[in-house]
Formats: sequence, structure tokens, C-alpha cells
Amino acid sequence: MTARQLPTFLNALKAIWLLTWKTQWTTSRLPIRVGTLLVLPALVLITVYSPQKWSQRQSFFGDPDGQLDSFSRRLGRRQIPIEPAQKASLRQILQEEYARAQSSWNEGPDESRDSRTKRLQDQVDACGQKIVERAKGVLDERQMTEFQSWEKRTRATTIARLSPIQTPWGRTTPFYHWLIDFYFFMILPLTCVRACGALIRDELQADTLGFLVTRPISRARLLIVKYIAQVAWLEMLLLVETALLFAAGAERQIPGLGGLLPLLLCVQVLAIPAWSALGALLGQITTRYMATALIYGAVVEMGIGRIPTNINALSLLRHIESLLSKNGTLETIFSWEAGATWIAVSALVLAPLIFVGAAALLFSVIEYHPSAEMQK
Repeated sequence: MTARQLPTFLNALKAIWLLTWKTQWTTSRLPIRVGTLLVLPALVLITVYSPQKWSQRQSFFGDPDGQLDSFSRRLGRRQIPIEPAQKASLRQILQEEYARAQSSWNEGPDESRDSRTKRLQDQVDACGQKIVERAKGVLDERQMTEFQSWEKRTRATTIARLSPIQTPWGRTTPFYHWLIDFYFFMILPLTCVRACGALIRDELQADTLGFLVTRPISRARLLIVKYIAQVAWLEMLLLVETALLFAAGAERQIPGLGGLLPLLLCVQVLAIPAWSALGALLGQITTRYMATALIYGAVVEMGIGRIPTNINALSLLRHIESLLSKNGTLETIFSWEAGATWIAVSALVLAPLIFVGAAALLFSVIEYHPSAEMQK
């Protein structure tokens, strides 16, 4: 005779985890799952340019041809002729030095706004000095005097355009907005709420809850093991999504990804249980848990979370932003205020305990009528 398996918490967790895992990789679901995972990386590849293509499309230093036309008119007003060969050589010098300066334009991502602006000013000055040195071999003495004055004014115009707001993040900004605004702050929370809000509601709709609660395991434990299994699945699924997004970013040569990835993964590991627990609670409160989640997001996350007082501690996004602001690139782009790390981590650890505890309590005391639930 084989030993009978006791209906312990761990055995229940193992059984539900196997069921969760297998149902996610059915033949019918697999193409949809893979296609969904590839949408965001594809959008990154479409909207983010490589450094080479970006330098061809846009130069922060300006248009060399237009600048040389301006310089030629300046010489014409002073009756100083310039030969076509000299103009062609100057054009090549400007193009090469501008491209060389912009090739390292976005290096050093872990910088404050002021230090980045100062570094870019130094790059503009160094670029101008190299242009002047190379121009000495092309222009005569009179032309060189005018060129130095003209180049100094052009350099001052370029530096004047540098500011904390206008710092040239144009090439990489779309990647960070896809990654943070769209994926981390929208897709990830909604995915967690949708997956865990349906933990019990799906059983009610399928009229299978009665079979589960007849087993010698309490309702509270049933909800908790289903929650843990679903969170484990979401951690794996969203880890793959994050890896694909960073692979797309690496293909587009986004700087600083090596420093950002460990931080983002650590915050994601904390965020998924918190959002999933919120979904489990909303699923117990109402059948319209997704609509309720959107209202919660507008009121608590976008409303209360933006109030500059201690009440914004109720917002999960506020604590997530506090942790992500430890990365200099994200702090520069999104202008987040860094808070105490231990407070943010504690809030994200306590939130699942509170939400799941409340959901388990409600599930234990609420009596469901299957026929009524199946009609909803």
C-alpha cells in the first residue's frame, strides 16, 4: 500500500502550483503568450534609434552646411574670398568632430542634472577647440581670424541650449518611457491585478469552488496557496518580459543598462506580490475588480500619491519610485525624489501581508451562491 498524502499546506501549494504552471502553457495559449511578450520589445526597436542612425537624423550641434553658408556670407561681407576646396575641407572637419562629440553624448548615465550639463558644456568646448586646431591647416591668416570669432559665437549658441530640461536624452528617452511609464507602472500592475483578482472569481464562474472547499483545507489557506502559486508564475513571466525589454535596449545601445537591471529586478520582485495582493483583495470585494483597480489607481496612486505630504506613503508607486530613483539615469529623466530605502522596502513587504490577510478574511466569512455568481 502506498502512503496517503496528507492535505497539508505544502501539498496544497504544490498541487495548485503544478496546475497553474501547466494551464499557462497549453497549446492554445502559447502563441498568444509569446506574442504578448514580444509586443513591448518590438515597440522599443521601432521607436528607439541606434547611435549611428540618430546622429544621421539629428545633430544637437546644428547643421554643418547651414553653418558654413553663414560663415561664407560673413567672409563675403568682409571681402575675404574662400575657395570651394577650403569650404569642403571645413565641412568635413565639422561633420567629423560633431559626430565624435555626439558618439559619447549619453555616456555616464549615473549623473545629476547639473553634473551632466557641466560635462556636456565641457564636451562642446573641447569639440570647438579641436575644430579650430584643424581649421588652421585649411584657412589663411585673415580667414582664420574670422573663423575663430565665428566658431566662438557658434559654440556659445550651442552651450546656451544646454539646460537640465533640454539635456539631449532624445535618443534614449523613448526606451525609458516604454520601460518605466508603460511597462513598470501600467502593464505590470494591471497584469498582477487581473491574474490575482480572478483567483476565486474564476472558480465561482466555473462552479468549481465547491469541490475545492470540501477538501480538508480552510478557505483562507486555499486563497493563500493560490495567491503564492500565481505570484510565482507572474515573477517568472515578467522576468522574461523584463529580459526581452533589456535585450531590445542593448540592441539599441542604451547606456547604463548593466547598472539599472539589478535594481529594476529587485524592485520588480517586491512590486509583483504587492500588486497581486491588491488584485486578490479587490477580487473578493467586487466582480468588477479591474474597473475598481483603475479607480484605485486614479485616486490613490495618481492622486494621493502626488500630494507632497506624509499621506503619499499610502501610494505603492511612491515607494517604487523612491527605490528606482537610486539609479541616476531614472532620477534625471523622471525627476523623482529619493526617500529612505528601508521605508520603501518595508511598505512593499507589508502591503501583500495586509492585502492578502484582508482577502483571506473576507473569503472565510462571505458565503457565495454559485448560481448567482455564474450569472454575473
